[in-house]
Amino acid sequence: MTTVLFRGGTAYTKGELIRSDVLVRDGVVAGLGPSIGEPADEVVDATDCIVSPGLIDTHTHVYHGAFRLGIRADRIAARGGTTTWVDAGTAGAGAFQGLIQQVKETSRVRVVPFINLSFMGLANAGLMTREVGELWDASYADVRAILRANEENPGEIKGIKLRASSNALADNASSVLPQARFIADELDVPLMVHIGMSPPTIEEVTSHLVEGDILTHCFHPHAGGRITDRDGRVRPCVRDAIERGVRLDVGHGVASISHRVVMQCLEQGVLPDSLSSDIHAENVGWPIRSQLTVVEMFLALGLSLTDVLERATAKPAGMIGRPDLGVLEVGSPADLAVLRLVEGEYEKQDSTGHTLAFTQRLECLGAYRDGVLIPPADGPDEFRPSPWLTRFGAMPPQEEEKK
Repeated sequence: MTTVLFRGGTAYTKGELIRSDVLVRDGVVAGLGPSIGEPADEVVDATDCIVSPGLIDTHTHVYHGAFRLGIRADRIAARGGTTTWVDAGTAGAGAFQGLIQQVKETSRVRVVPFINLSFMGLANAGLMTREVGELWDASYADVRAILRANEENPGEIKGIKLRASSNALADNASSVLPQARFIADELDVPLMVHIGMSPPTIEEVTSHLVEGDILTHCFHPHAGGRITDRDGRVRPCVRDAIERGVRLDVGHGVASISHRVVMQCLEQGVLPDSLSSDIHAENVGWPIRSQLTVVEMFLALGLSLTDVLERATAKPAGMIGRPDLGVLEVGSPADLAVLRLVEGEYEKQDSTGHTLAFTQRLECLGAYRDGVLIPPADGPDEFRPSPWLTRFGAMPPQEEEKK
């Protein structure tokens, strides 16, 4: 029996921040209280820190080695506090089993696999020297291959991913979107749809979404696929989708975030359900250092600390059908993040080059999966230059600003 005591911190539990120690026994939260006196094998000093459930990032790409975009989740988890990673369709049916065997089963973090509707997945993204979308040829939308992958990997497909923007599917939306809807219904899993440059339009996309589906890159700036109109109003089709239970996912990424669109939506009472990063090898380090980049951005834009923690823990846990995660309660898995608010003067850019100034940054002092520390890793990240980084106006910072 192994026990770990997080002493002297503020626990985020049941939507509140309370002064509380946290006791972990054999990978499970065993006690919460202001002064737990029980002896422990390890004591973690959490003074001036927040002990939060491990963060859940609903849009990442972690199929490292096999796909150019893939990063090593364990490395980033240690500095970002994300203990559950949704791989958002890096692999299609052609490589899905490798994602399970080579990444999910070997990682310290939890990996939740969504399968790409395209048989090739994102094999071409960031790898080919010319732009070729994974569904420019609609025959790559192979639902029978996904059914086969489901039979060969029972219970592993947790969602369907479709990139519904012109760079991914050209003019094939009318044939591809119904297939995505069909296979998500057939497997009874959420459909995550990436929106961006049209075609298709946002109206076309939302017409295929139902309760529990996920609209990712929801605050991107690109006309036609944007959730706001030219006057900054949230489009009626998006409000209708939200009312029927479609979830909004940030998916910050490289070309998929506009501070202006975020602020317009927040002013109209439209908030994201999950603060995801879309972290991958072409943005890790800049503009994304970890999921905390997105969390602190929304903190700077006016959400409370409890609001942002809720949208990085419990809400995304519900989106992936894991209500046991993203909570800090007696009996819950001890996936934990020890976070600290640091005061200073900071800046971040969005995809258009707009700079947001803010005064509070979140640092992760430790990430724990089942009560075991995910050790920090030495060496460089998998960062690779991307033509998307500066295509819409963003400018890379000086070297020292990337840290």
